[in-house]
Amino acid sequence: MLHTIVILAIPGVQLLDVAGPFDAFAEANRLLHRQVYQPVLMSLEGKHLHSSSGVALNANARLTDFSPPENVSFLIAGAPDIDARALTERQIAAVTALCRQSVRYGSVCTGALLLAQTGLLHQRQVATHWSVAEQLASRYPDIAVDADALYVADGPVRTAAGVTSGMDLALRFIEEDLGRDVAQDVAANLVMFFRRPAGQGHFVRKQQISVGGRSALQDLQRWTLQHLAQVKNVTQMAEHIHLSERHLNRLFQQEMAKSTGEWLEEARIAQARELLANGLAIKTVAGRCGYSSGDVLRRAFIKVTGLTPTVYRKLYGSRL
Repeated sequence: MLHTIVILAIPGVQLLDVAGPFDAFAEANRLLHRQVYQPVLMSLEGKHLHSSSGVALNANARLTDFSPPENVSFLIAGAPDIDARALTERQIAAVTALCRQSVRYGSVCTGALLLAQTGLLHQRQVATHWSVAEQLASRYPDIAVDADALYVADGPVRTAAGVTSGMDLALRFIEEDLGRDVAQDVAANLVMFFRRPAGQGHFVRKQQISVGGRSALQDLQRWTLQHLAQVKNVTQMAEHIHLSERHLNRLFQQEMAKSTGEWLEEARIAQARELLANGLAIKTVAGRCGYSSGDVLRRAFIKVTGLTPTVYRKLYGSRL
């Protein structure tokens, strides 16, 4: 059976969002010595478009005059600054119709911001690039955005976190269509993980800790950041500002949209990332971040990043 893979690219598309998945499908064709996948690069209008890297692309089809064959899968690729773009009503109608005629549809990277304009992601769980996950969730509160996931399948919807994870998405398609053995062979030939050992949370290397709310709350946050080693729990934060824990938590929820404990954990993990990248010992990092032991740090770090502190330090630590 021939599987037609249609990827919609807008001007300024991220080249790897298109080339990565297409290369994975091409490798499956090569391994099987027959054409199982037919790639179609689609544009909004016109034949020629340029990627964000400057590479020129020639589209095989245009969105508004494309007649999908049987067994088509449709994806929208991402692009830098895609959040500033909006589809026209005609384009939204065409994307919606194509999705409904597809056996699978979805997006790669920030393409989720365009797909969401159709309303087809309503009450769906999706993945997108970590840098726009909060924006997507805020703009479309009815969409369940998994900010850590590399790939999410929900009914007919398939979404990938971004850039290289478009290849993870392609592997999942290949596994669905042709079985695990073929997908594993494709992964091996492309020198990539068949299943990556962690999500995308650990890529947020320089995590910015928000300091916001009324001035007294900001003062508390700055004081906490300066004294993370001494601040062992939320109780100490409440005592410092002369409020009950309950009242303080209410303020954080109202003004920061998170609990006091959630904010404190984010602050600790952010500092732990920086210290681990500088090569400090795990026990030292735990102490400086306010954790009672290296084991406690390890559990919290895995929960947030999907990696152990040791692995994170190996990946991102400076080598002198």
